Amino acid sequence: MALTSPGVEVSVINESFYVPSDAGTTPLFIVASGQDKTNGAGDSTATGTQTANANTAFLISSQRELTETFGDPKFYQDASGNPLHGYELNEWGLQAAYSFLGVANRAFVLRANVDTSDLVGSATPPTANPTDASYWFDLASSNYGLFEWSQTNQTFTAITPILITLVADLVGGVSTGAPLTSIGQTGSYAINTTHVSNKIFKKTASNTWVQVGASTWHTSLPIFSVASGTTVTNGHTLVINGTTITVSGTSLTNVATAIGTNATNVTAAVNSVTGNLEIFHNGLALGDSTAGTNSIRIEEGTGLLASLGITAGTYNGPQFLQAAHTSRPTWKTADENRPNGSVWFKTTAANSGANIVAKLYSSASASFSTVAAPLHDDHSTAIFKLDAANGGTGLSVGDLYTQFNITEESITAADAADTTPNLGDFQLFRYEGGATTVTSLLTSPSFTSSDTFTIKETRKNQDGFSTAVTVTLGGTGADDFVAAVNAKVNANALSTSTTELINVRASKLTTGEIVLTHVLGGDIRLVDGDVGTPLADAGFDYASTAHVYGTYTANSSTLIDNLYTVPTGESMDSTANRGLLISNWKRLSYTASVSAPSNEPADGTLWYDTSLEADIMAHNGTTWVGYATAYSTTDPNGPQFSATAPTTQSDGTALVTNDLWIDTSDLENYPKLYKYNTAATLSSTNTANQVAVTTTGAAWVLVDKTDQTTEDGVVFADARWHTDTDSAAGTSTAAGTKSTIKNLLSDGFLDPDAPDPDLYPQGIMLYNTRRSGYNVKEYKNSYITTTKYPGSGSAGLGNIRFNSNESVSTYYPDRWVTKSSNNADGSGSFGRKSQRKVIVEQLKSEIDTNQAIREDQRGYNIIATPGYPELISNMINLNTDRNQTAFVVGDTPLRLEGTSTAIQDWANNSASALDNGEDGLVSASDYLGVFYPSGLTTDNTGKSIVVPASHMMLRTLANNDSVAFPWFAPSGTRRGVVDNATAVGYIDTASGEFETISVTESVRDSMHEVKINPITFFAGAGIVNFGNLTKTSASSALDRINVSRLAVYLRTQLDAVGKPFIFEPNDELTRNEIKGAIESFLLELVGQRALFDFLVVCDDTNNTPTRIDRNELYVDIAIEPVKSVEFIYIPLRIKNTGEIAKLGN
Repeated sequence: MALTSPGVEVSVINESFYVPSDAGTTPLFIVASGQDKTNGAGDSTATGTQTANANTAFLISSQRELTETFGDPKFYQDASGNPLHGYELNEWGLQAAYSFLGVANRAFVLRANVDTSDLVGSATPPTANPTDASYWFDLASSNYGLFEWSQTNQTFTAITPILITLVADLVGGVSTGAPLTSIGQTGSYAINTTHVSNKIFKKTASNTWVQVGASTWHTSLPIFSVASGTTVTNGHTLVINGTTITVSGTSLTNVATAIGTNATNVTAAVNSVTGNLEIFHNGLALGDSTAGTNSIRIEEGTGLLASLGITAGTYNGPQFLQAAHTSRPTWKTADENRPNGSVWFKTTAANSGANIVAKLYSSASASFSTVAAPLHDDHSTAIFKLDAANGGTGLSVGDLYTQFNITEESITAADAADTTPNLGDFQLFRYEGGATTVTSLLTSPSFTSSDTFTIKETRKNQDGFSTAVTVTLGGTGADDFVAAVNAKVNANALSTSTTELINVRASKLTTGEIVLTHVLGGDIRLVDGDVGTPLADAGFDYASTAHVYGTYTANSSTLIDNLYTVPTGESMDSTANRGLLISNWKRLSYTASVSAPSNEPADGTLWYDTSLEADIMAHNGTTWVGYATAYSTTDPNGPQFSATAPTTQSDGTALVTNDLWIDTSDLENYPKLYKYNTAATLSSTNTANQVAVTTTGAAWVLVDKTDQTTEDGVVFADARWHTDTDSAAGTSTAAGTKSTIKNLLSDGFLDPDAPDPDLYPQGIMLYNTRRSGYNVKEYKNSYITTTKYPGSGSAGLGNIRFNSNESVSTYYPDRWVTKSSNNADGSGSFGRKSQRKVIVEQLKSEIDTNQAIREDQRGYNIIATPGYPELISNMINLNTDRNQTAFVVGDTPLRLEGTSTAIQDWANNSASALDNGEDGLVSASDYLGVFYPSGLTTDNTGKSIVVPASHMMLRTLANNDSVAFPWFAPSGTRRGVVDNATAVGYIDTASGEFETISVTESVRDSMHEVKINPITFFAGAGIVNFGNLTKTSASSALDRINVSRLAVYLRTQLDAVGKPFIFEPNDELTRNEIKGAIESFLLELVGQRALFDFLVVCDDTNNTPTRIDRNELYVDIAIEPVKSVEFIYIPLRIKNTGEIAKLGN
């Protein structure tokens, strides 16, 4: 601003433009690692390995920061602790970054969104952790307390029951069914754990399963047995439980008929196997007053008893006793004399008694913990045994107990109305806590005055329920109902009171609903009386608002929480079982299994299936069919897997044409698939004259895996997971259990995504990669649904590959889908190569699509993906997108042999590979350096590991730049010394071991020809990078690494020089300024031995009016970069004595 009065105005004009300092050697590491790893300190999750932070470039300044962000680099070992060299899940990138940061303080690290820990192999599909607070009925850890009585030996035998865990093993395929007759042997016991009732069964002599304790069980165990062939006199009699039995005929069959027709609760039959007459009690009712429960009083009539050889007397039938270990049955001959087959269900854990092991999962600890679940006969007893003094208030939410005889059936004189014997079953219940409350769903109930109902309750220090108290309504409204109940309440009454209630309360909500409460959290049982239905009128109806006992429907709009029907064995009224139960005990929801349960995998979960098995189908001219369907005489177990050629089928029978063998001696090229041919063409050489001879004979013929067009070829694709039968999902929303290879052989089921058979010739094979092993699969939720494959029964709808386009609505919706895509030649990807392919594809995706690493803010000048030569082209493209402002460090394969032929073949892509990788090198660039071989070093735990060449070179570049500049060759004994490896070599493909090599001069010559830089050992110097070549496609100064890196440096720095001049006036002053700045910068480089000379032009010769009018300013620069010394020639002349002195004169 101009001065208006005397004074001094000082202005500052900034003309101090200079080139900012370079950030130094800053690489971008693109890596793959496990997900959610533990940080270096071991106290939390490494943030860089979380899914939310995948594909994020972290700027890392130290080794400590690297391990805190990404965890320690992981290198895998075998069971003996030996390192797995070249294992595809080893974290080479993180190890290289860790080594680099040992001598530098700046690096960007980007982790691709692939969880390598998912790719650790297993033969069974992975699962997800259980849901927090979920329960597991641990079948393997539980004891079931079953003991069978032998009258003959007067001893008990402990029973180990068969545990049924699959509904498919039950009659009718329903959870409440009995086991299939194909399961178990006569006399076996089984427990149906697929249903919460856990019914206990025994297999009878007639090969049928009966529930222990049921009438059918009683009638399978005879009290008497009369020898086959015994005859009787027609018309003779005997007396059973007071009833006279008259036989019509002389055979045992006639006797059986007479007993079955006339006796009450007693049956008889002739055993179809032995021919013996067997007499049973059916276990129902009490018998007569003399014989007692489950007994037969048999007396002589007119000689029939003598003919049968039976002594008159009272005989007890079999008993199913559920009792504690302290109540040992008195079944010996001198006591009750129970017959063979009687069963004691020991309800306490002592002495091998029942111990139901329930476990609760905690996501915090990621483990299950055992929760006590003792056995009791009903809710009231459980409350008494677990909290007698408090009557329920001392129980905690989550307390468990196991009820046996869950229907509460019992034939006793005290409950004469119950004519059903106690049954073998048990169910787990969980206590919900607090006062036990039910609330009616009716807001304006109406009643009839004088209607009645009865009610009983659990009390402190009392086992069972109180005596039922009758409640009589004195009016027609809800208030009258509440008043009638509360009129029967005396909180101070003695616990023995039979006319008053102590713990029950009734109330009404402001909205009109009636509430019944047990204040201690105990149980209430109640039933409408002989007059009216006041409970149903209140909304507490056994038929419409109560849960069926033993069940529970969450969030129901029609059923009342805590309200249940009473068990069927509880007869609370004389006409129909309309009783109600109010309880805090709720059916426990759990998973019953031998092994710990889990959830279905999360969508996108990866699985490296290590199983060596294959489902191979064949084309029958119309569609794909099971291999045995197409070739019925081939091996009944499918393809054979062995390291040597089989000489017979797996069952020992002779080999036939079309038998299959997969050679496991060469897993690197898995699957080497052979087909047997009894008329194969055989080639040999006549040893006498060395003439080739062709004959025919039996031989294993190698299948061409790249042939997907002829009848001799094979197609690799997903086709199915199940057989037709196994594909039915029921209520499952997962993928289901895979069908066996043997069952698939003769089954033609296809998933709708199977390859179209119309595209292939008859005879060609389909290698079903979905069901076959040794590859990587990905879990897909809702993969096969009616939305994706709608309709059925018409062309193009439903399952278009199978059974006339049937609907997929009954299929399992989820699928394992092959993740490791086929090779370019159509062959499948298997073994470690499938693991590698999945990782490489994700790394490629991240490099190609990540925009953040293309931004100027990410100031890196080296790019590397250690261990993955497949990424070379992607790194080159990334560098191109960034205007060639970085140098790419490329690797050679870890398994590339150290011979001139192998190296040149790889570098020249002799295998005609379509992309960079283990088969060949495709890409070239002025800004790419490729190095060989790999190195041997140690990981952070001190174990020996094999690392790629880039691991060594990245640190070598850092060392070079710290003592010199990027335009100095990072090679030779001065600046190319490798200090983070102790040996160089490659991994032998056959043995998997590291082979140390010395890269000889002849091999180095071969490598120089194909522009691969050797890392070798020199005595006295150690391991040295002895190459300075870029993998350029042309001959120029940029064919050397030091010049290439100089160009990278110049691009970056000249960009920084030019930016301050943007928007300045395009005139001579500005041109002179920018020219001066650049000349000053380049002059400094001359002094730093980067340039021999340079020329900068920025005047009106290259800034014409036309260019100026386009707002353009041109600065033309010519440089002569300093070259490195690579070839030193020292001619040595040998002279005679005295000649050198003469030359000096």
